[in-house]
Amino acid sequence: MAKPVQTQHPPTQDHLDLEKIVDNLVVLKDGTVSLVLRTTTVNFDLLSEPEQDAKIRAFGQLLNSLTHSCQILIRTKKINIRGYLGYLRSFNNSTISEGLRRQIAIYTRFVQNLITRNEVLDKKFYIIVPFRSLIVTKTDPMKQMFGKEEKITNVDRVIEQAKAYLYPKRDHIMKQLLRIGLLSHQLTTKELIEMYFELYNPVVSSSYSEESSITESQSHIATQYQDTTDE
Repeated sequence: MAKPVQTQHPPTQDHLDLEKIVDNLVVLKDGTVSLVLRTTTVNFDLLSEPEQDAKIRAFGQLLNSLTHSCQILIRTKKINIRGYLGYLRSFNNSTISEGLRRQIAIYTRFVQNLITRNEVLDKKFYIIVPFRSLIVTKTDPMKQMFGKEEKITNVDRVIEQAKAYLYPKRDHIMKQLLRIGLLSHQLTTKELIEMYFELYNPVVSSSYSEESSITESQSHIATQYQDTTDE
């Protein structure tokens, strides 16, 4: 009896728009190269009216100073704080004073009631600055017919062009954000891989965070993914 032919499914990466993540930059399959800045936040409602006006003017100056396109991304996700609750409960077995143990127990119950009645959300703010190269070359179509994988063949040259274009734009935006009172930093290769892992695997990343810190779990997976992209 003939064995059934097993269909080989393409890897997950073939369904993503990502070509490569390298040198703290994201390279898409269409040749677009982007850098991602993460910024701190400010509680606008707690500011006085003059301070609010100053923030608005500074933000307006930032927008008016831009000579290129950029994207502002606000990412909201639920926070799993079971590990934090476990950390608080661990003080029950520690050698601390009885009064401090009671205060920690009260605080633990407060946190437990808080997450039972409400969802604890975390917001992160990003600014994405893209660069689109005009010299992108891809695998020859004839070679693709014979099984050659389609990919950008001059990716190193595209990345060098992108760095020359993006880095001055990055420095300008970071200086303008500082005038508003916001700190920012460019996401590293590792941070970018972890962010995309969470975006495409929200359920898996949540289950990882229950057992250990999500950073440790995703760092292991990110390292594996980076090894495959470098091959």
